[in-house]
Amino acid sequence: MKDILEVKNISYFVGENKILKDISFKCQSGEIIGIIGPNGSGKTTLLKTINGINPISSGDILLNGKSIKEYDEKELARDTSFMNQNTNIEFDFPCIDIVVLGRYPYLERFQEYGKKDIEIAEKYMKMTNTLKFKDKSILELSGGERQRVLFAKVLTQESDIMLLDEPSASLDMMYEDELFKHLESMKSEHKTVISVIHNLRIAVKYCTRLILMSNGEIVEDGEPEKVITEENLNKVYGINARVYHNSISGLLDFCIL
Repeated sequence: MKDILEVKNISYFVGENKILKDISFKCQSGEIIGIIGPNGSGKTTLLKTINGINPISSGDILLNGKSIKEYDEKELARDTSFMNQNTNIEFDFPCIDIVVLGRYPYLERFQEYGKKDIEIAEKYMKMTNTLKFKDKSILELSGGERQRVLFAKVLTQESDIMLLDEPSASLDMMYEDELFKHLESMKSEHKTVISVIHNLRIAVKYCTRLILMSNGEIVEDGEPEKVITEENLNKVYGINARVYHNSISGLLDFCIL
């Protein structure tokens, strides 16, 4: 596997407030990386900075060896896709029109979506069990249904790097597990997933690597067994926990004492 993304000592300021503090890490093709940590630790800010939404105050981010500062908007969108946790949508569009928007990086100026774009959108709607909503207004769906439609849109973008901010927000347990199974299946396609995750058990189950953040800094980076420790849970989350391997699943697990 090769390094597809390199974050080099990036910082991000809002006024004089330093939100991200000298963040550095590399990602390889096929990794599923979970960004974990308490609220306000900088997880979403980090994703938005990688995607170019937040301007880098210092440092650099390289995609395939090229600084994102040298990318134009559509070029960056072909390499990286971003899914926001906020599912508030105010426009009354059919779901297929929302999902096919994921194809915009591949269109020329004023070019309309073609048959191939629609077919790709329908492929991912079928995968996410949202094709039944194809002609239904996005405003008629529940929060969880909208989240699945927006996930289909991100998949339709077919970028090599997917940046997901709590993609399973509003989803019940079945669909949350199903969503991460879809992501896991993309390792064979050499896709790289970087996802903010609050559910630590889901993170342990599906992520090849975890990055634990606190106060805008990386506290630990590595395999789940290295990151999910009693010491780290106490230091970062302020909880007294027992970490062990579940006797039924065999997965790393924990309980709060």
